[in-house]
Amino acid sequence: MMSFLVMLVWSKSFAQETDTLSIPLTKLIKNIRYGTANIRQTLDLYIPENGPKPSPVIIWIHGGGWNNGTKKNMHVDGLAKYGYAIASVDYRFTRDTIFPAQIKDCNAAIDLLWKNASKYNLDTSRFIIAGASAGGHLATLIGMSSNNHVKEFYPFSIKKNPVHFLAVVNYYGLTDLYALHGNGLKFEVDDDNSMVSKLLGTSSLKRPDLARWASANTYIDKNDPPALTIHGAKDEISPLWQGQLFSNLLEVTGVKNDIMILSEAAHAGPVFSQVSVQERVKLFLQEVEQK
Repeated sequence: MMSFLVMLVWSKSFAQETDTLSIPLTKLIKNIRYGTANIRQTLDLYIPENGPKPSPVIIWIHGGGWNNGTKKNMHVDGLAKYGYAIASVDYRFTRDTIFPAQIKDCNAAIDLLWKNASKYNLDTSRFIIAGASAGGHLATLIGMSSNNHVKEFYPFSIKKNPVHFLAVVNYYGLTDLYALHGNGLKFEVDDDNSMVSKLLGTSSLKRPDLARWASANTYIDKNDPPALTIHGAKDEISPLWQGQLFSNLLEVTGVKNDIMILSEAAHAGPVFSQVSVQERVKLFLQEVEQK
């Protein structure tokens, strides 16, 4: 009986730790709850021990096809040593509920950080939104739509711009669900069981209006925050042209942006966390602040 209780306690402890990353020289505040509807409505906040105070903060949204992944999965942890706080957000999956629940959750988490910035010593003039894959989709959508007052994207009433973002960092996220069709990828986009269809609750071919509504490219205008896109040339899930289209639309609209193409990279993987990539992100953020 005693051994069973020990194993039970160990199992619960392990379960609590599996979605948390260890980042050197940071203070970790785990599982800050921003909602009560689902167990995944939490975020982890890593506050750097060194660096400027208040700290700039990178709000990170993990990938996983909007239906998997944890807040432990991130590409920006190395930026903490440069003084960036990192808030890694979990959100409801498509198995829980369809879009726009995912973006509502992320905006609720951002709102909590914004309202408690003094408590956590965060610089509200230096909020950066970033994410990978499904998280890249959500990050770009949040960044580009933040000045459009799309009421359905927020779990609270919108009276003015809730948050001004210093920059957006998009790791291989889909930015135009409206333009994404066919079976040239590793999944059949228009199938009712595809990850995009599960996000929208129907095929984007059947409901192109929903696909456009849920796409960052729909909301691009000259007042959007600067954006950096990082994409693999051999990505067969989120094709390179999605990142290029996003970057080019920003360019012709007059929004500062850059794109880093990793010639041998596919979708996700440790290559996106390597030092050279994180250095590129740091340099981009420095350029934005010096503008």
